[in-house]
Amino acid sequence: MKCGTPLKGKEFSSKMQEQQSLRKQFFRFSTATVASLMVFSLYSIVDGLFVARGVGEYAMSAVNLSVPFINLLFSIAVIFAVGTSTIIAYLLGQKNAQSANKLFSQNLVTLTVIGVTISVLVLVFTEPFALLLGADELTLEYTIHYLQGLAPFAVCFMISYNLEVLVKTDGRPRLALITVCVGCVTNCVLDYLAIFHWDMGIWGAAAATGVSQLLTCVIYMTHFFGKHTTFHPVRFRMDWKIYRRLLPIGISDGLTELCNGLMIFLFNHTILRCIGTDGLVAYTIIAYANTLVINITMGISQGSQPLISFQNGREDGAAIGKLLGYGLRTMCGVAAVCFTALFLAAPALIGMFLPEAEPQMLAFSTDAFRRYSLCYLPVGFNIYIAGFLTAMERPVPAVAISTGRGLILQGSILLLLAAVFGGSSIWFAPLISELLCLGLSVFFLLRLRRTHRTLAP
Repeated sequence: MKCGTPLKGKEFSSKMQEQQSLRKQFFRFSTATVASLMVFSLYSIVDGLFVARGVGEYAMSAVNLSVPFINLLFSIAVIFAVGTSTIIAYLLGQKNAQSANKLFSQNLVTLTVIGVTISVLVLVFTEPFALLLGADELTLEYTIHYLQGLAPFAVCFMISYNLEVLVKTDGRPRLALITVCVGCVTNCVLDYLAIFHWDMGIWGAAAATGVSQLLTCVIYMTHFFGKHTTFHPVRFRMDWKIYRRLLPIGISDGLTELCNGLMIFLFNHTILRCIGTDGLVAYTIIAYANTLVINITMGISQGSQPLISFQNGREDGAAIGKLLGYGLRTMCGVAAVCFTALFLAAPALIGMFLPEAEPQMLAFSTDAFRRYSLCYLPVGFNIYIAGFLTAMERPVPAVAISTGRGLILQGSILLLLAAVFGGSSIWFAPLISELLCLGLSVFFLLRLRRTHRTLAP
């Protein structure tokens, strides 16, 4: 899945001037972002868990098949969220509240139009879209029902995440975290009721997720219509020129999110071709664990980006070097803990989602899970270095790393392994691509150290 946490100029400056160590600042910013992303990732995991236990394993696979659609919604939201929040923060720093209010309002209207358009298209062409996502005769009906439950709430998914970032920009990170938690709890409760009490099946699980997103939108909008906000909705005239500035700012993070969805899409199709639907069941569980690990590493990266950008503006190479060191050492610990925990807990996790599965299915899924988990050793370093380069205003190498590890390298290796070796070899594709991308990441990092005049050697 998500993007950084922009802050207002004055607030950020005051925070940086506090008598605290750089290390404490690093962990405070990173921990807050990790917590928010971890809670947010529970949405799809909860859906999958309840659907697997209440409907069936093939229904759970349908949830995974629909993930690229959700990624598409979030990639659009990320582009507008990062671009809008960055420009609004700049305008507020220039004491131009009127322009900030107009941009905020235009952003909401634009996302509403895009969201409604997507909802209509998916509802009209649900079956072709489900087939495009990879649904087969065992999962088609489930996928159609899940998409029909999600599609009416497409605008809520985009606006909810967009407003989460803007609430942080408004200096209310605690409100953002509380709202995300409220949405997650609501999703859990409604999932349970819809599946086990109201007998609404997989459609009910999707609708529960949509309603929880709607609730978070209401909470955020209540804040922006209140008195304690720096910017708020106003009447405005469309300014199309602003998108020349807005879209390039958000495109890097948006591409990362989109690549995640495309990679899941490619994995789903490859698994169905090489292994079959049972392989897709295993990958669905793997994808849930992968979401948690990626969100931990993304949270550390995104949380530290404002700190790195601030020190870069001060031309404090020593501080930048320390932040880089904190991040890389933290990733070492995260890699070791995540890999060890998931490798050892693989049978228990598989059994939690598939309590009634055949022993052969459990053994196959556990083996696939453990092979895939090897990629968690290098993945954090690539994600952190890409985020570091973004904060240092090096978007081209950052995009190269993000798209390389997230789609180009992994997709190419996946297809190569499937064609040459087939079967279970595909589970090694993420590990090989992350290792190759790590070489690219180190190259860009070393080049930056040679060329950036303020970065300490």
